[in-house]
Amino acid sequence: MKYSEFYEQANDQLIESLSNMWFRGHPDALDHFKQMVGEREPLLSEPVFQTIFPWRNSECDFLQHATRLGILEESFVRSLDSVKDEDYRFPLDRYPYSHQTESWARMLDKNDRKTIIVTSGTGSGKTECFMIPVLQDLLQNKKDGIQAIFLYPLNALMNDQQKRIDEWCKAVSPQIRYAIYNGDTPESVSRAQKTQAYPQLICREDIRNNPPQVLFTNPTLLNYMLVRKSDQPIIEKSRANESLRWILLDEAHTYTGSAATELA
Repeated sequence: MKYSEFYEQANDQLIESLSNMWFRGHPDALDHFKQMVGEREPLLSEPVFQTIFPWRNSECDFLQHATRLGILEESFVRSLDSVKDEDYRFPLDRYPYSHQTESWARMLDKNDRKTIIVTSGTGSGKTECFMIPVLQDLLQNKKDGIQAIFLYPLNALMNDQQKRIDEWCKAVSPQIRYAIYNGDTPESVSRAQKTQAYPQLICREDIRNNPPQVLFTNPTLLNYMLVRKSDQPIIEKSRANESLRWILLDEAHTYTGSAATELA
């Protein structure tokens, strides 16, 4: 369908619906209404079109970033290719975006590791920019305690990432565990629920007794963890192993005012 036709049809149908609802049996008022919305006060604003350019791909496919460039490990790359859910599988023959591969190289450079900021459009794979190098690093540096903290401003954003991290942890290594720790996390659950959810830890009791390598939380809960006595085991076990290696902040532009001050 041509957009111009859709726009005109929608406008005509809206005028006709309002005319029948408000001015049935009043021909003079109906004529005046149609003249007004047709010339002086249109019901629909003029359409606005925005051009979106495609993101630039890298010169090598996903597998070549391991076999040729050495940025990633081949076994790790093949693990992500083996994910059964096509929505979260990263195939070997996909050509990653250049901002993804640049992020991987910078985050995994052991000689010159730097803090990075990724700014790119919606749907450009920002999550893969940081989640892929973090998971590979966790495989290379197996330690107990929290190694990566992912901070999100909204619980909904954490839940959006839950399926991806779950599929990737299962594919990469069953020893990598993760947890979503927010106000909805229950204090305890049944043993059957724990087994079914693995590699996710789904209750505060397990998070405190055996902290996962990856923790999804928000700045407010992180603040509570640092001062709340019941959460001290999480901090103490991670500090004892010197395990914390990554802090990742999603949607950084949303933090303003007191929320930004608290986070800093």
